[in-house]
Amino acid sequence: MMRDDLIHEMPVHVFEALVRRFDSIERRQAASPTKVLRTIHGIAMKLPAWIPFRRILIQVALILVVVTLAAFIALRWNVWTGELAVQATNDAYVSADVTRLSSRVAGQVFVVAVGDFQRVRLGDLLIQIDSAGYEARVDQARAAVAAAQAAIGIVDSQIEQQHAAIARAEASRTSAEAISTEARQEQERQRSLSQTDAGTRQRLEQATAAFAKAQADVQAKQADIAAQRRQLDVLQQTVKAREADLQSAKALLTEAELKLSHTRIVAPFDGVVGKKRVQVGDYATIGGNLIEVVPLPSVYVTANYKETQLTHVQPGQPVDIMVDTFPGRKLRGRVERIAPASGSQFALLPPDNATGNFTKVVQRIPVRIAFDSGQPLISQLLPGMSVVTSIHIETASNGAR
Repeated sequence: MMRDDLIHEMPVHVFEALVRRFDSIERRQAASPTKVLRTIHGIAMKLPAWIPFRRILIQVALILVVVTLAAFIALRWNVWTGELAVQATNDAYVSADVTRLSSRVAGQVFVVAVGDFQRVRLGDLLIQIDSAGYEARVDQARAAVAAAQAAIGIVDSQIEQQHAAIARAEASRTSAEAISTEARQEQERQRSLSQTDAGTRQRLEQATAAFAKAQADVQAKQADIAAQRRQLDVLQQTVKAREADLQSAKALLTEAELKLSHTRIVAPFDGVVGKKRVQVGDYATIGGNLIEVVPLPSVYVTANYKETQLTHVQPGQPVDIMVDTFPGRKLRGRVERIAPASGSQFALLPPDNATGNFTKVVQRIPVRIAFDSGQPLISQLLPGMSVVTSIHIETASNGAR
């Protein structure tokens, strides 16, 4: 009761001075929290112990200092994170280039030669699609190729016959020219004799007619030779057409053989089969997923680092890898590549921050980490296993980001 009376009896100017001092302290607290704390503490210590403001001022000072330190840490956190000598994340997983084999031809599944999770070698048969129809198409295409080759042989024979016909026509023309020469000479002789008593007009006319007929025969033989040569040109063009038909038939044969080979689904590399999607008797459609093959033990790590952690990360830097499945066993690796964009940019629906409200979120960027060779534990790793990666950025990299 005595303390309350003393507080009520405190002069007004004392309270006003305390309030003004407190306001000046609040204005300077963001710039120098330690100085503010010391000033408030000094004021509080000068007050009598029985005044309640002493305790209140100390509590307010502590709150202001804590808030200031929290704001300072929040502003500098990304800088501190990027400058760490070891960048670690648990958002990392073992990955592999899984191949999903699809059917390139349609047909009924005839054989499924492997089971789930079975190890296979390069070229091993996985699935056989019914090939009867495709074999028939191959036989048909081969017959078409044979027919095209036979057609070319026929035209070649015709060309040889045409050369012989041209030779005969040229021989006939030579004979006609000889007859024409003889007729011309007879005409000249009868013309000379007609000017004497030894010749007659009738013989001259007969010689003139014979010469004219011989000249016409020569012209006819020349026309026949020209026609035979034009026919030879036609046959030579026909050969080109038949050769084009042959190339087309061979292309169809290649296509048919290719489709026939596609009825056999084989392992593209050494690895382990995933879960098969078809059974014997199912109908496979073009593009339908049939089976997956995982190229074990060819695995790597995909680590999704925050963008603030990649300030000094470069390809070639060493990485410590801890696999959850094998606690206490450390693997070694190196940064192989850094993704060209954040994971959100490769999403089906990438974010669009140009409209609506915006909340800044730290993005994660995938980093591909390759295992160092000569580590037996790698053969036991499976895609999807969770790992913790630690990149040692203090080691210089030979590559460039």
